[in-house]
Amino acid sequence: MIELTTLRYFAGAFETGTFSQAARANEVSQPTVSAAIQKLEQRLGGALFLRAKSGLQPTPLAIRLYHDTVESVAHLSSLDQRLQTQPQQRVRIHCAPDVLLQSFAPGLNALRWKSPDLTFAFTDDPLGSDLAFLSEACVPAGHGFILLTEEPFCVALGRFHPLARAAGLRLEDIVDQALIHRPYCPDADRLDPAAAKNGASPGPAAQAMNDAQLLDLVAAGLGIALVPRSHGEGREDIILRPFIHPEKTSRRLGISYRKSVFASTLAKQLADTNPLP
Repeated sequence: MIELTTLRYFAGAFETGTFSQAARANEVSQPTVSAAIQKLEQRLGGALFLRAKSGLQPTPLAIRLYHDTVESVAHLSSLDQRLQTQPQQRVRIHCAPDVLLQSFAPGLNALRWKSPDLTFAFTDDPLGSDLAFLSEACVPAGHGFILLTEEPFCVALGRFHPLARAAGLRLEDIVDQALIHRPYCPDADRLDPAAAKNGASPGPAAQAMNDAQLLDLVAAGLGIALVPRSHGEGREDIILRPFIHPEKTSRRLGISYRKSVFASTLAKQLADTNPLP
């Protein structure tokens, strides 16, 4: 019989894409997860993951195992809490359009295993959220903030863009390039090369509703964009180049939280699980 703990490690690796994040979600060491997965592969007679630049790639065997066991693992993991008839608590989460939620997946996964009585719901209103993943400049009034990282903006280009070979790009290098518009980003106007040069933008090549969509538009060759450096992780269809600018061009990313004991405790747990670089 396969142990429940081993299946939890497997589910964590499947959902987060790395052994290290699965280890953090389960509060164990990475070698513990790696060893458990290796024994599971020996028991099942086949590989469960292939290693790639973007992280762990599940094999067909892993996909079958996950879909056959994930509901049972979650059900059994929360059995003792459910038997104690603990009431469910709803957590309202806001993720800003210029933030990629995948960076926070390990922390949310850890909360799910640690507190099965929590239920999660997304909201478009940061002010009405319990937790929000956003830039410090966008923290709602009355909310606390835990800084996780400060990262520079880079120029995102399609893989075969003529400027993709440059070591770094200055304002004058990109001022005549088609820039994809980001009306939801608080730094978009300040970083708009055309507006900085002429005082007005000639009009965007395309417009995105969030940064996940923005990266797809860049990959499709519809324009370039100024994005945080972390947005290039795991993407082989776009190239990021340093943006050389006389002013400081970076963002301070973290977790904002409603000033209640419940929300602040969850925010601190997430920050401990998600030490972004």
